[in-house]
Amino acid sequence: MNDKRLSKRWFPWMFALLMGGGMTAIVTLALTLAQDPWQLPSLLRWLQRWALAWAVATPVIVWLAPRTRRIAARFAVPPEA
Repeated sequence: MNDKRLSKRWFPWMFALLMGGGMTAIVTLALTLAQDPWQLPSLLRWLQRWALAWAVATPVIVWLAPRTRRIAARFAVPPEA
């Protein structure tokens, strides 16, 4: 059986795309709702804010995650992979 998934080289990017997308969607939605009434212009502003946040968050997660794991491992035993 052939595994059609991307190689493990791509795992950090896939993780960052998924985690960054979900995290930034929730945070930017909360911030938009806190500042603007819920109307179509608010939705459009949220989509713009989310797209920018996702574009910034993805490479930051790829760069920051391994460093953060190493630092966290100094304080707690990491889970087995």
